[in-house]
Amino acid sequence: MHRLLIPALAATLAAALAMPALAQDLPRRKSGLWEINMDSSNGRSKGGKERVMTQCVDQSRDDAFRQMGQQMERESKCTRTNVQRTANRLSFESACDFGSMKTTSKTLITGDFNTAYKMEIHSRYDPPMMGLAEGTTIMDATWVSACKAGQRPGDVTMAGGMTMNVYDMMDAKKN
Repeated sequence: MHRLLIPALAATLAAALAMPALAQDLPRRKSGLWEINMDSSNGRSKGGKERVMTQCVDQSRDDAFRQMGQQMERESKCTRTNVQRTANRLSFESACDFGSMKTTSKTLITGDFNTAYKMEIHSRYDPPMMGLAEGTTIMDATWVSACKAGQRPGDVTMAGGMTMNVYDMMDAKKN
């Protein structure tokens, strides 16, 4: 179970760090159920590992999620450079200091956030994180429908069926 949780948390963290980049300029994600295909590679092999998850999004709570990402960005002393913006495209480079680990990344975000979006994040870690000196994460997200009966906004369900609520995690961090 721990091995399933790490990729989900990594995807959530990647999104949290990338989304606040010029948050006021990014379109808001449409409320409802999003299917997210995440493909990550570690630079050591040709094939990455693809994971599929779903997330029940509430547009108003997503704004708070972005604010949490901005706070994380400030705490980790992140800087953004080479920011380029067009109608459905945002790219930038960033450098963050997570205490003893430094990361640099190049991020490209495309899409309308109403029906689909794609994030490509190429990162380098110094010193290596969990043995990885670099990695690439590609997240393809597609709006599917309204959230399913019984789902709460923030519910993220992994392929194995495990569900966690990112908004609950965000609220717990505040306390």
